[in-house]
Amino acid sequence: MATQPSEEQGKSNHAEPAADIEDVCVSIGSASSESGGAPEISKEEVDGQYYRPLLQAAFKGDWESAKRFFERDSASKMAKITSRSETVLHIAALSAQDQFLENLVELLSPCPEELEMVDCDGRTALHNAVLCGRLRMVKLLVRSNPKLTQLADNEGRVPLGISAVEASMHNEIAWFLAKNTTDDGPSQPFSSSSVNKTIMDLTYNGHHDITLYLVGRYPHLINIKSGGFSILHKLARMESHFPSGTRLGVLEKLIYKCISVDLNYKPTDKNSDPALQRPARSLWNAAKIVVPINKRIHEVKRRHMAAVELAKQVCIAISHRKTTEITDFIQENNLLDEAMVRGISEIVKLCIQFFPELIWIKPYGVRLTTRAVTYRQERTLRLFLKVSSTNQLSLVPGPTEEESSEMLSVVAEYAAIEYYPNFDATTNVAGAAFQMQRELQWYKAVESWIVPNVRTGYYEHKTYWNRFVENHTELLKNGEKWAKDTANSCMLVSTLIATVLFAAAFTVPGGNNDKTGVPLLLGKDSLLIFAISDALGLFSSVTAILLFLAILTSRYEAQDFLEALPKKIIMGLCFLFLSLAFMLVAFTATLTIVLDTRLEWVLIPITLLASLPVALFVVLQIPLLYQMVKSTYGPSIFRAESN
Repeated sequence: MATQPSEEQGKSNHAEPAADIEDVCVSIGSASSESGGAPEISKEEVDGQYYRPLLQAAFKGDWESAKRFFERDSASKMAKITSRSETVLHIAALSAQDQFLENLVELLSPCPEELEMVDCDGRTALHNAVLCGRLRMVKLLVRSNPKLTQLADNEGRVPLGISAVEASMHNEIAWFLAKNTTDDGPSQPFSSSSVNKTIMDLTYNGHHDITLYLVGRYPHLINIKSGGFSILHKLARMESHFPSGTRLGVLEKLIYKCISVDLNYKPTDKNSDPALQRPARSLWNAAKIVVPINKRIHEVKRRHMAAVELAKQVCIAISHRKTTEITDFIQENNLLDEAMVRGISEIVKLCIQFFPELIWIKPYGVRLTTRAVTYRQERTLRLFLKVSSTNQLSLVPGPTEEESSEMLSVVAEYAAIEYYPNFDATTNVAGAAFQMQRELQWYKAVESWIVPNVRTGYYEHKTYWNRFVENHTELLKNGEKWAKDTANSCMLVSTLIATVLFAAAFTVPGGNNDKTGVPLLLGKDSLLIFAISDALGLFSSVTAILLFLAILTSRYEAQDFLEALPKKIIMGLCFLFLSLAFMLVAFTATLTIVLDTRLEWVLIPITLLASLPVALFVVLQIPLLYQMVKSTYGPSIFRAESN
């Protein structure tokens, strides 16, 4: 700090010192001086104007102004310049001034312990750098003073603990801190109770690869709990972190299958990469820049693989316990039921493989198979059907009469959407009509699996079928509206195509012979192609019109949505696509006749442009058509898991 100024200096205090830092535009308090002493600065001066120029310089990243202040007052480099006891180092980290902080750390390099200064919350500059997501700052501070990773704030959180929550989007920061944080020091980050929350936060935010790395270093972390929840409990509530809970497009699925992921991958400094690994890393980085979807799919697949591996490690860890302890662990907070309801087949499969006795547990008093039917979780249900049998002595017996009645009653309900917001998304079908079809398929599948005499029973004084129709009235109306709207739109397009092709049949390119009426270009291949494509296109469009008309005049009974309506919609769309394709072929053939040999070079671009609508139709409608075909002609819901 500055020495106490003399009486004469005090008189000129508001004029001369401010000239040294004019660009800050704030006057310095009466305690400034040009000497190198270090008197006490009062709280009023801290809260007032003395450090205001330095504060603004740090906030703006104005190193030259700050440097002049340091030259006049050397103690100000580590002085608490705000009411929150923050130093200029804290402010630079919070303001994301990387270069300013780098210069300041270099200035403080002779005394690295000064980097351990804390604010009123017990946070160092490293805590602030993590909060702001500044990887460059984090690396610089840790390399200058490795002890910073071990220092906890007033809440007991080390920088790694903060990165797991506030900086959850910055995976590289969390990785760097995980590798550079040890269990040494007074805080003992991986032995204290605060580690429980850190591990849970890392898991909840999808940093499963980091959790696996830490569990490998400190095996006791695999069994930790926070708020009554273990790692496996957390995973059972995050369906988006598993392949079964993630929906990808056609291109994304292709990339997902082709891309390779190494769970042992850990981000390292570029300077430390082995020479042989640099070309591969550079090639992969270039691919991620050129095609950003590669990076996103790679991250998704790595998270999926790490989540499954982490769940497997938890199962291995608890497999050494007693049977009763394992059952209690799984039943606590209904772990297996959570995974079942959310459709996380990976967790259900691991639990059943490691602990087959869990098949017998009954969350909320009902079997897991009934819970799977209630929430329409086809994937998890298949896991039980793999070893299912109607033999009561089997490990997974078929439903008893009581269970059959209960299962048929839940499939007659449509309450899953009320309790599970993502219910519509998990069905993976197109439109309300096919949603209704899926509900009917569930009902028919359950009906064929249960004890036969239950099918004709009553539920609340009504047959199960009548109860099913009553509970699905709203969905039935939505399905009817969707089918009619779709049929109307498609029939309009089909009618336009039929009109055009019908008119084209009587306007033959090249004209006709006035006497015989025979086309003048009858012997040309192009005219033959035109005639065939025009005729096929006309027949296809008329067929599509009849199919869509049949849809509009349908009764729209519940049973119609099982096969009759879906088949008509599928066939109608197929014939509509064919009519569009044949119309464009006829158009291209006509152009070939008209242009003949005069403008041959035009044929190629015209043909390419003519194929564009067909390609667009394929891209936009084929996925929808594929879902319809799969839903209608696909395998039964009650089929065993193949692997």
